[in-house]
Amino acid sequence: MNKILLILTLCLAVSIVYAQNEPYVLGADISWIQERENNGVQYYHDGVKGDIFAILKEHGFNYIRLRLFVDPTAKISGESESPYSAKGYCGLDSTLKMAKRIKAAGMKFLLDFHYSDTWADPGKQYKPVSWSSLNTVPLLAEKVRSYTRESLEKFKNNGTLPDMVQVGNEVVGGMIWPEGKNSNWSNFATLVNAGIDGVKDVDNNIKIMIHTINEKNPNGWLTSLKNAGATRIDVIGLSYYTQWHGQPDSLQRVTTAIASKHDIKIAVAEYSGNHRRVNDIIFSLPNNKGFGTFVWEPADWSDGSYGVTLFDWKNNPAGRHSNANLELYPQMAIDYAPLPSSSSQPSSSSRATSSSSFANSSSSNIESSSSAEDITPVLNVNSLEKNVESIRIYFDGSRVLVKKTLSNGKARIFDLKGKER
Repeated sequence: MNKILLILTLCLAVSIVYAQNEPYVLGADISWIQERENNGVQYYHDGVKGDIFAILKEHGFNYIRLRLFVDPTAKISGESESPYSAKGYCGLDSTLKMAKRIKAAGMKFLLDFHYSDTWADPGKQYKPVSWSSLNTVPLLAEKVRSYTRESLEKFKNNGTLPDMVQVGNEVVGGMIWPEGKNSNWSNFATLVNAGIDGVKDVDNNIKIMIHTINEKNPNGWLTSLKNAGATRIDVIGLSYYTQWHGQPDSLQRVTTAIASKHDIKIAVAEYSGNHRRVNDIIFSLPNNKGFGTFVWEPADWSDGSYGVTLFDWKNNPAGRHSNANLELYPQMAIDYAPLPSSSSQPSSSSRATSSSSFANSSSSNIESSSSAEDITPVLNVNSLEKNVESIRIYFDGSRVLVKKTLSNGKARIFDLKGKER
């Protein structure tokens, strides 16, 4: 019997198996990397210098997020954080180069349009300097659409079209102030729709993320935005930082509420710290509504202001060295791996084959089995332990494995012939 069909049959029969029908996103925003590398910073894992994209991918990361500013060299009057970059980092040209590296690494790409020349966040949504004469919503909407379309056309011509686009950054208070403040939800929704139109003008398959924060009732916020007419949203992304947005229980309450009210995927678009807990919350959302997470600049911050990084600064040799937090991710990649499905073969994206090594594979690599008797001992919850809490079947890149989680929290992993891995 074909192995995939056999597993599907067993998945249907064993109700305690959790079915994740698409790859869970383990992502990172590493927009600062290009600037840091150009300033001489090097990155290490186990003391060995490596490419940051390769290091992340080897630890289970499969998606990269990059922020994009209209003109990061522009000076905004009265704003201390502008220009964002006198050298143009996180502008279009530099982001196109970073996107090349994402695609070369075989990872997916989320492009974060700020629609500003500098940081857009809950406290500020500065209109780009070059758009200053556009002081009506119709004029701004036309510009948002054309700018989005023209930018994405350049990514398309570059061979680096994003898999997902974020229309605005932390737009809890609206976008492109003052015209797009959400004190007028209709105006805000018009600008969101203009951004979505610009995306769809280039490729209708690109997913759309809308990005708010883990406070101020995101569930009601999303309802208001949809009621105002912005409905073509695939993923809602939340910023979640403990120092501003509460303990992980708060994230769980917020995301569970969204999942209960909206037919939408849910992601954490920015976080730092509580790495395992945050991902467990999103992965465990009901009805497979958990899309994944994007850890914020994990190879950069070291002063603790944004939480816990995955790399620390060391002087021997000088550079950023991976720490124990990075080693949490290979196990997450295993635990969150999708189940095989009848409609799609295992993907070419990397999957964990050990606690620190990932490899591409195709369905032809799956171990063959002659009959269901080979795997009956593994799926029988009483065959080895009496205290099995759950069973999951997943594809790790070269074979199908069965994970049995015990009531004491420990897990045992077996191949389909009952051999413990």
